[in-house]
Amino acid sequence: MRTPAYIDPTARLFGDVRLGDDCSLWPYAVVRSERVYVSIGRCASVQDHAMVHIGWDDPTIIGDYCTIGHRAVVHGCIIEPACLIGIGATIMERCVIGRGSIVAGHSFLPPDSVIPPHSLVMGTPGRVVRRIDKLRANIVDALLYRDNGRAYATGAHRIWEHADMAKLGDEADAILAREAAGWDDRGIGEATTG
Repeated sequence: MRTPAYIDPTARLFGDVRLGDDCSLWPYAVVRSERVYVSIGRCASVQDHAMVHIGWDDPTIIGDYCTIGHRAVVHGCIIEPACLIGIGATIMERCVIGRGSIVAGHSFLPPDSVIPPHSLVMGTPGRVVRRIDKLRANIVDALLYRDNGRAYATGAHRIWEHADMAKLGDEADAILAREAAGWDDRGIGEATTG
């Protein structure tokens, strides 16, 4: 049985939704899967008012240590590990976002866009503006949300006042040493039905 860190009572889940350990779903997030499935990886967060849906034949796969920002739309696509999808971004069917990438807020990726790992994507339509090295920083962000989710689950809402960034950085380094070699171009680490 998988154990999410936190699922807000206002989050809505429908259909075949697979949640990884320590993931979190924040206020008014919606995850729907009427046909294929949605997989949300370990320590991934789907933040306030985000919409995660499938394409007709296209599952949505969100890898481990990903952050789906507030009001983002993730629709029938693959997001590889340790990506950050910015506030209000839209990712459409059959897109693949390579590991360690950042999609800037309000960007729009049309169907079938393929983004190489370690890319910064901006614009409408989204395009790669440069290569980045944010794998570790994106994992630290995911760990912050994991800890925040665990705290929210107990009614504590101010845990970030005491966040130990050095300790989270050490944990991110350990995760990279242990797992990153297995993150090839499709190294998603999907959650299982639980």
